[in-house]
Amino acid sequence: MEKAPPKRIVHLVSFNVPYPPDYGGIMDVFYKISALRKQGVGVILHCFSYGRGRSRTLERECLRIHYYRRELNLFHLFRKEPFIVVSRRNDLLLKNLLADTHPIIFEGLHTTWYLGHKAFEGRIIMVRTHNIEHVYYRNLAAAEKNPFRKIYYATEARKLERYEPKLAGASWLLCISPGDTEYFSSRYGNAVFVGPFHPADECPATNGRGDYVLMHGDFSTAENDAAALYILREVAPHWKHRTVLAGKRPSAELSEAVSSLRHVKLVPNPSVNQMNDLIANAQVCLLHATQPTGMKLKLINSLCSGRHVVASPAVVSGTGLGDLCHVAVKPGEWVTLTETLMGDVFTTEMRERRNLLLREVADNDVNARRIIETVENYNPEQ
Repeated sequence: MEKAPPKRIVHLVSFNVPYPPDYGGIMDVFYKISALRKQGVGVILHCFSYGRGRSRTLERECLRIHYYRRELNLFHLFRKEPFIVVSRRNDLLLKNLLADTHPIIFEGLHTTWYLGHKAFEGRIIMVRTHNIEHVYYRNLAAAEKNPFRKIYYATEARKLERYEPKLAGASWLLCISPGDTEYFSSRYGNAVFVGPFHPADECPATNGRGDYVLMHGDFSTAENDAAALYILREVAPHWKHRTVLAGKRPSAELSEAVSSLRHVKLVPNPSVNQMNDLIANAQVCLLHATQPTGMKLKLINSLCSGRHVVASPAVVSGTGLGDLCHVAVKPGEWVTLTETLMGDVFTTEMRERRNLLLREVADNDVNARRIIETVENYNPEQ
């Protein structure tokens, strides 16, 4: 007997194929699809494929999937529109979105080429904002050492800032952090907070004590690479605790910095399960960043699955989760906090306190219901 079709259906346009969920933005997309499905919402997924293949896992999660080729034409670099947007322009996507009148979620500014198209008049159109993109790209430019990439990031930041007002044409902006919600609401008046989606339905952090310090992230980005180098050069040399760096595509410079410290180990390109185990068994997770926009998914993963967290102000700024972390600014503060926390047992009371706050900010079911309520309560006359 065939299943009845879901009562609610949405189109979701993703900037990349959201499986495997092995970095922040894609993690939010994949677990959002799963959470909506649990709430009885069928997702028609549209995704741009570059470097990732088709996924049977996604086929089980979605009603249908449409794949599109991202047009990585270098001539797009000379257009006035941001490269991340114009390279995801696709006429077949527009045709497929116009096949019915279901609400649409565009994931990130990246996928919003057709936002404001006259054919969508009267349609519920939502944009998931993962960052304040021009701020994010400006910080990428500041952290980048390669001169060509530096110019690209800086140019893209200017284009993104000019392009951003297009978001005023959305029915709603689904903002990933309280800080970003305040920013977009003050400019466009159509922002609602919908926290991050992630693997853990609750905080399974293990009581007791681990025996190593962990720093994890996607080291292929200039910001994360610079953050890891800062910890390795300014902080980690001042203790003897076993220390692990784990993440995607570490640079040669980062690998060399690790090799100079006998108590530090590098785990390059860990699987999702391996990374989860590393977080769960660590005693202290170190989270360093310099830009405060968006919501760092590594913060959510560390608070859900790990024990103690030491973070820089930019990691917790605007997240509503700062009270769950120990904040460090100067190298001496990182060292002192880590030394102290390596001896502190993680308790049931600590975990329960985390769960209370995480339910308000990062509960998958709660955030899925926020999307559903946003659609159901939408009144274009308001």
